[in-house]
Amino acid sequence: MKLVGVPAAPVSVKAGNTVLWNDTVTGTKTFTQLAAGTVVTVKGAAVPGFDVPAEQTVTVNATQTVTLTYTAQRGAAISPAKISGTVAGATFPAGYVLLGNTDGVSANSRGTLSASGEVDLKLVAPPSTGSSSTLLPPPFGGCTFTGTSTANPDIFRFSRLYAYSAQGDPLGEIQEELVAGATVPGSTVARIYSTVASRTSGTVDCGNSGSVVYDLDLKAGWNAVEYSAKTDVPTRLTLKSMDPAAASQLKGRLFESFVNVDLGTAPLTFAANETVSVPARFQQVGGVSGPVTLSTDVPGLTVEPARLTLPTLGAAQGQSAFVQGLGLAPQQLDTQLTFRYTGTVPGTLPFRLLLNDSAGRSVGGGFGTLSVQRPGIKLDLGTSVPEELVCQGETGAVRGQLVSLFGYAGPVTLSLKGLPAGVSAAPVQVTLGANTSTAVTLPITVDKGAPPIQRDVTIEISGPGVTSSVSLTLGVCPQRTLINNGGVAERGLASVSSGVWILTGIAETQTNNSYDQVLKRFTSSGVAATVTLPEVGQLVGLSSGDVVALPYANSGTQARLVRPDGTFTTVVTPEGVGQAVSDADGRLWYVGRDAADQRLVLTRWNPVTGEVAVMDRTRVYSQDNTKFLVSPDGKTLLYLAVSTDLPVVVDTVTGAVRDLGTRLERYPFFTAAIGNDGTIWFTDINNNLNRRDPDGRVSTVISTGTLPGPQNFIVIGLDAATPGVLWLQNGFKAIRLETSSLKMTPTPVGRISSMITSRNGGVAVVTYDGCATQACSHLTLLN
Repeated sequence: MKLVGVPAAPVSVKAGNTVLWNDTVTGTKTFTQLAAGTVVTVKGAAVPGFDVPAEQTVTVNATQTVTLTYTAQRGAAISPAKISGTVAGATFPAGYVLLGNTDGVSANSRGTLSASGEVDLKLVAPPSTGSSSTLLPPPFGGCTFTGTSTANPDIFRFSRLYAYSAQGDPLGEIQEELVAGATVPGSTVARIYSTVASRTSGTVDCGNSGSVVYDLDLKAGWNAVEYSAKTDVPTRLTLKSMDPAAASQLKGRLFESFVNVDLGTAPLTFAANETVSVPARFQQVGGVSGPVTLSTDVPGLTVEPARLTLPTLGAAQGQSAFVQGLGLAPQQLDTQLTFRYTGTVPGTLPFRLLLNDSAGRSVGGGFGTLSVQRPGIKLDLGTSVPEELVCQGETGAVRGQLVSLFGYAGPVTLSLKGLPAGVSAAPVQVTLGANTSTAVTLPITVDKGAPPIQRDVTIEISGPGVTSSVSLTLGVCPQRTLINNGGVAERGLASVSSGVWILTGIAETQTNNSYDQVLKRFTSSGVAATVTLPEVGQLVGLSSGDVVALPYANSGTQARLVRPDGTFTTVVTPEGVGQAVSDADGRLWYVGRDAADQRLVLTRWNPVTGEVAVMDRTRVYSQDNTKFLVSPDGKTLLYLAVSTDLPVVVDTVTGAVRDLGTRLERYPFFTAAIGNDGTIWFTDINNNLNRRDPDGRVSTVISTGTLPGPQNFIVIGLDAATPGVLWLQNGFKAIRLETSSLKMTPTPVGRISSMITSRNGGVAVVTYDGCATQACSHLTLLN
């Protein structure tokens, strides 16, 4: 005997009333020792998706071969009031099926389901349960019908069968898929019970809720129709009369097996009590049963019994609200669970009840709330994401409010644990009264040699019989230099070869009834030079090592050319000097006014010789919402402005001016930098880091969506000494990015008010932080 069309099939072989074989045959099966003249009956059983071959009876006279040929089902004819066939795609035990949809089932439309997958269901009229609706929408209901219809009957629509075990346990669903005659790809067969006959053609439009397309010729009673559901937003349903030549096949899907545990809504409250008992309902879906272990995801919270045996199919009673909407009746077990909590930290937190099978695999669980009202202590740091920053060689502190909970009174010790190398903090002890609070301070000392780092640390809080803890992020920032007891304006910072010049504050002297300003040059060793100047609105560092102190816009015509030692020379500025940058030869580029017609033009000024040259008058320039970017070697400029269609690129050596040719959209809502080779690095509206190559190709280098946590990149510039290094700002960190490997090295520095690249490499960062009782500014130099 051999099989054709399938690799294996259940087969029975009989000689009269004697069963010779009743099992699965794989490929072929040989029977020997059969006497001549024996009459043998060979019968193949159902294989999902294939037609059952005809039973064969043969008389054995010599060596004979009986061939059972299985052919793939090409679909069965469709009956409006009957569903039958063999289920493919899933194997169910013997049981029954109910006609249903996503809202319910018709309990009186019940059919048989055999262990071999045979379904036989005769539909009863009218349906006993299920939601009914009118075929067309009611007026003023938010939906409109466009088309024609001879009537508007009440209808019941069912799109699937639900499969149950013989004891009523939900096992899966069965759909009747069209294998011939479908007009919409992927459509299935639905059953509609209509109260009256109707011919309807048109569309029901419900706006964002979706639409329904009708092409139906309904008879009173049961109808089989072609059904398609596109679940895109908005949803689109199609219901059409069936092609008379259409054929279908039953396709099954097993429900995912899981256990849902309902613990109720009341929290587990632990005060003086050690245990809490609650009724629990274990709802078994998909036929899961057998021994399971119980545990929780909260340390110190245990559950008894720790092991249960879920009943087998049919041994449980009741119905779950979770699946009542589908008309399914899961197994369930009602029992009492006792929870024990050994923790001492007061508060309210959620927990999960975890269920594992005998192999340790998760099979479901439940959710609950734990409320601990035992005497305890809590440290409030005043923010949901506490952070503290202390720089090398400095002492900082973590400050908070220590609170007594539920009557705790007594001594409390606070200790910082998990500190980085070079950081120390001595424990602090306080005495806390019942139901009171007190301010606490934990001093932190950072050695000068401690490596800059950011790390999560823990404050452990303990007293007799009580413990608690709080996590915070501790940052160790590099050594820094105090600038002043106030802020530093963005344009009051300029880099030169001998350090960084900074406008540090207001002097006590006056010039022309205006207070003078103090300008200091800082190096890694501290303040190297100081000078007092009048009317300083912007600093521009030059390649010569000098710095130009420009007056405020429209407030004067005299600038100061300040040398590294603080001595200076007064020079006359051209009219209308605005925001300016310097090139490789120490010349300043800016948007100024043409003396002839007062139009805004691209202008270059040499503060040493006094030469002023108009470099471009053919484009539209602006002094509002504009920015000049300069390459590290000072030979390429990039001009950006809201009013300019395309950015402008300037070769400062030849004086050539050209349009970039690529629109950098969203300026001024992005930051950028330009390299010596003309490569532009910039952020976009989504804060991704992008690169524009000199040939015009633009690519995303770092997508913030791939990084953990919120990101806020600000492009600072390319390193002047190390090729391939781009400096970025991200929150309280300065980031050194190696552009070839995309390796990012973040350094915590504090609340950044301004940051520029240094002429000798690295960056100069000005932070605005707290100094004892007042705010102040610091300078940090990074390489």
